[in-house]
Amino acid sequence: MMDYRYIVVEGSIGSGKSAVSRRLAEYFDALYLTESPERNPFLEQFYLNVTKHGLASELYFLMRRAEAVEVIHAEEAANNRIVADFLLEKDQIFAPVVLKGTEPGNEQNLFWQIKHKVMPEFPLPDVVIYLESSDETAKKRLQQRGDNLINLFPAGYLKSINQEYRNFFHLYENAPVLIANADEMDFAENDDHFEMLIRALAGMTGNRYYLNLRDK
Repeated sequence: MMDYRYIVVEGSIGSGKSAVSRRLAEYFDALYLTESPERNPFLEQFYLNVTKHGLASELYFLMRRAEAVEVIHAEEAANNRIVADFLLEKDQIFAPVVLKGTEPGNEQNLFWQIKHKVMPEFPLPDVVIYLESSDETAKKRLQQRGDNLINLFPAGYLKSINQEYRNFFHLYENAPVLIANADEMDFAENDDHFEMLIRALAGMTGNRYYLNLRDK
């Protein structure tokens, strides 16, 4: 098995990435690093008024990710493992949806300028686990959470984010990617599925691997 020191679990809203990350962190005796979107004080305001609070919401996440770089560097220097439930590059997924286009004078262009100034050089993961889910599965899991978050989403928001995730990981080449079918499998609650995930990590070759229930 490759000695993964820095593992990232990613997936669209409702994919279960935080729960899977916590279980992997426990399994590997690693630091669990979470983005904690519920702590973003601008996020609910953005959902309620997408034209006014998108930039503030994305800048808040940017600052927290910049802080996370220091944590990751420190853990790596101590030769400790890290499992994160977010990719430091995930603004490439959200900014095109949340902010306006890239022409001069708009918010997305300003965001990338600020990021260039404040984001330090950051380490790349040893492996990324992408929990790929359908729009229907993501919606169902969000409804089951009972926090009513999905009721705040602007029309079409969840579908747009999910599509951006698919587009991003279709082209992503900065680290090996294990694409796991989160529609068929529950890695957080099902022990058999979790063991399949561990075996897939251990047996990965190349930069892209697909894990489906039929692989059992």
